[in-house]
Amino acid sequence: MTGKGIVRRAGFYGSAEEVSTVATSVEHSWEELAARYLEQGEVIVAASQWVDDLLEGNAKRICQYSIRTDGAWVWPSSLVYYVRQYHVKLPIEFLNHMAENDWVVGELEEAAVDEIYERLDEFT
Repeated sequence: MTGKGIVRRAGFYGSAEEVSTVATSVEHSWEELAARYLEQGEVIVAASQWVDDLLEGNAKRICQYSIRTDGAWVWPSSLVYYVRQYHVKLPIEFLNHMAENDWVVGELEEAAVDEIYERLDEFT
């Protein structure tokens, strides 16, 4: 996958309210395919800090913080948890992108990763 100059972001939730607005009570038909896709993204930032569940009152740790990409989209490592746990809705453009790629993150070219890394402040 090559860098296209336009990189979109998804799932960077900062509050329980943000998660609540996209959470649903029903599992989506695409949910497991999307979750596996999200897990395949290339890690471009990894940190030792843990991410807490924003909706869980007891500050339940859900994963270590990282940012992943497929070259066109970036997302935090916690997004897969929110998809599986709270059935959060994802942007239709992101779902279409995943489906167009047969739900598989392709190999990224170094230039695409470099471009995203240089623009990292835009995504966090």
